[in-house]
Amino acid sequence: MRNILIVFLSVILFSLILFSGLLNSYSKEARFPFYFYPNGKIAVASTSHSNLVGMKIDLIEYEIVRKLGADYGLSGHSFHFFAKEGSIVKSLSLDMRSSFEVLKDFLPDIFLSLLYFLVAIWFFFYTRDLYIFLLFGSLSSLFLFNFFLLAFHDFLFPFFFFLYFTGFLILDVSFRLRGKEIPSRWFAPQVIFSLVAGFVGLSQKGNPDLFQFLSVNGMYFNLFSAGICILQLVFHTFRNKGTFQEVSKKLSIVLAFFLITVVPFLMAELGSTKSFFMIRPYLMTALILFPVLIVFGTYTYSLVPVQIAFSSSLTSIYSILILTFGYLFGLEFFVRWNPGFLGKHQREWNLFYVVAAAYFLGSLNNKLYKWIDYWSFRNNPKLHTALEELSVMIGAPISMRATINSLIRRLVDALEVKKLQILIPADKFSGTDLRNLNFIRIPYGSEIWTYFENHTEVTITSHLAYGLGIRESVFKFLNQMEVQLAYPLFNFEKGKEVIAVFLVGEKINRKNFTLGELRFLKECTRLASLLIRNYSLLVDEVEKKRIVRDLNMAAVLDKTLHLPELETIKSVQLGYFTLPAVGISGDYLDILKLSPKRQLLFLGDVSGHGLGSGYLVSAVRGIIRRQLGNSSSLPDIFRAINLFLIERYRGSEFMTSIAGIYNASDGAFSFVNAGHTPPICIRKGGRIELRNETQRVLGVLPTDYRILTIHLNPGDKLVLFTDGVTETFDDNEEIFGEENLLRILSLNHDKDAQSLADLIKKTLEEFRNYKEPSDDISFVCLEVSE
Repeated sequence: MRNILIVFLSVILFSLILFSGLLNSYSKEARFPFYFYPNGKIAVASTSHSNLVGMKIDLIEYEIVRKLGADYGLSGHSFHFFAKEGSIVKSLSLDMRSSFEVLKDFLPDIFLSLLYFLVAIWFFFYTRDLYIFLLFGSLSSLFLFNFFLLAFHDFLFPFFFFLYFTGFLILDVSFRLRGKEIPSRWFAPQVIFSLVAGFVGLSQKGNPDLFQFLSVNGMYFNLFSAGICILQLVFHTFRNKGTFQEVSKKLSIVLAFFLITVVPFLMAELGSTKSFFMIRPYLMTALILFPVLIVFGTYTYSLVPVQIAFSSSLTSIYSILILTFGYLFGLEFFVRWNPGFLGKHQREWNLFYVVAAAYFLGSLNNKLYKWIDYWSFRNNPKLHTALEELSVMIGAPISMRATINSLIRRLVDALEVKKLQILIPADKFSGTDLRNLNFIRIPYGSEIWTYFENHTEVTITSHLAYGLGIRESVFKFLNQMEVQLAYPLFNFEKGKEVIAVFLVGEKINRKNFTLGELRFLKECTRLASLLIRNYSLLVDEVEKKRIVRDLNMAAVLDKTLHLPELETIKSVQLGYFTLPAVGISGDYLDILKLSPKRQLLFLGDVSGHGLGSGYLVSAVRGIIRRQLGNSSSLPDIFRAINLFLIERYRGSEFMTSIAGIYNASDGAFSFVNAGHTPPICIRKGGRIELRNETQRVLGVLPTDYRILTIHLNPGDKLVLFTDGVTETFDDNEEIFGEENLLRILSLNHDKDAQSLADLIKKTLEEFRNYKEPSDDISFVCLEVSE
């Protein structure tokens, strides 16, 4: 039913275009029994005068007789007709015929135009292939305006526009049929050149020599484009040998372009007086076979909807269209106001318009870009809000792993896609723990990664559908994963080095992405590039530090892994453990007795592990000890650490931390949480309480930190830990998680602090099957004595 409706509406639309053109032409006039171009070349004739096809009529004689026939009712006259073989004289009469009677003489041409129009609509709705759709649409328009030109000597502008534009589209389609991306910057110059050809043909309507020049060169240009297309397809097919079916489909496309261009041209040149457009019986057959062969050659891939993606060239195209319609409006105004003025000053008008267009083109492009950006993206509250949330999320107080997961989830929700994954080279990030993250590893030197590494533009999966060799491999890889778009992520510090690829799945509603969504994706890739780069630096550091972890760093190791002799106040008991992912821990744990009634717990998690993080931990320890020596408050200590990280590392290093002071006088635990995992309070009866209030992570932006308070009663316990506890993975890449931790703490609430810490350590070792931890792990439990 849907197919029938599309065909029905397409036929109605085509009919409206056709009859609007007929109404714009003359309703009834005296005509000869043949039709010719403005240069006098006869293309269509009645059966009794078919010998005139391909010859030229004397245009001066024709104009005289037509004028006399209209004024005095002249019924016949002798005309000279010229051909390569010589000339003949023939007596002809003028007959009065309406536009609709003329239409009957061109029914094959109209049918052919309608056929190509329907094929164009089919490609648009079922494959979303913009360039193949435009090719058939352009050919359909060329056939239609060829009819208007022959029948009424009208519509020269669209005839020449589509004549040259078709040649450009054949070149574009030659890229598409080889599975290559077509640079969008080519499209605007193609449109401009075609518009210029149309303007020249229209402005010199009464010049038969110019018509001859433009039409012949247009045909040669189409022949050249088809020749390039055929050669490239043949070379591509035999260079990348596929199955018999794949090769036969490619060759059917080659045959299609050969039939529609090369063979008619050769037949016209080898001894026949009939030109390219005049070999009607053969040409009709070839033109009918052309869409059949193209559909057959691309049918395997037509089930893959093509995403129509636009770039900044869209603004240029809009600007060109505005200037074009402005020029046509100016011509129409002069024709209606004062035709004589236009005839005398048309050159001045053309020069004035060219200068004005060149002067205002930059401003027009700028305003159009802002307008398109506003209405497609910034005026979309869903996308704009999502981008702001993502920007804040990167600097928000959560861990790197949680940030990546949150970013991907937010993108999936905003774009309404089935999936979103990140492709990375496995060899380059071999030490990365990707469990519970939407990352896909691929060998660094593989064919797939080599393709993405050398392509810095967005890859649209279905654009690769017609390719062979590496493009065919990439297409199968992406299509199997149901990926519609692949956006590269760059390390801009090294030019445009591709460090990862966003793999964006199909939309849930199976529609194409809007212009605003593509703009949103482009902005998100910039944020993701920064995030992935920082993350890759962190995980790369793990591998680097594993190499040097056997170096003699005992002093640093003692400061980061081992606490000095533990001092506690009388009213509390403490239990703790810390396990580094590399020889030197990136977690900072400090337990200090400030006074007989005040106990300090300080726990931090530096981004990364190993030697670099060990140095940073040592520096943070020095800041804390110095601030405590000055009797600074916890918010002051956090501000000092934050300022140090910002000034020293400029956002390349950051740290989550939680620190608190237990006061035995009132049972209050006063703490500051800078993006760290929440503290857990275990009440005497086993009830679990979480304090999820948190503030910005250290090292991102200047922040005023505030004190929070938990009241502890005798028998209560307070647990602080780093995310290495909850983000421990088993052999099946299942995460230990917060729920398991809370369950174990609740079931074993009656154990003392150190026994509880030992139980958690043992449980985590068993969970990861006694393998080395992928992240630093720290756990501390404070118990208030009864």
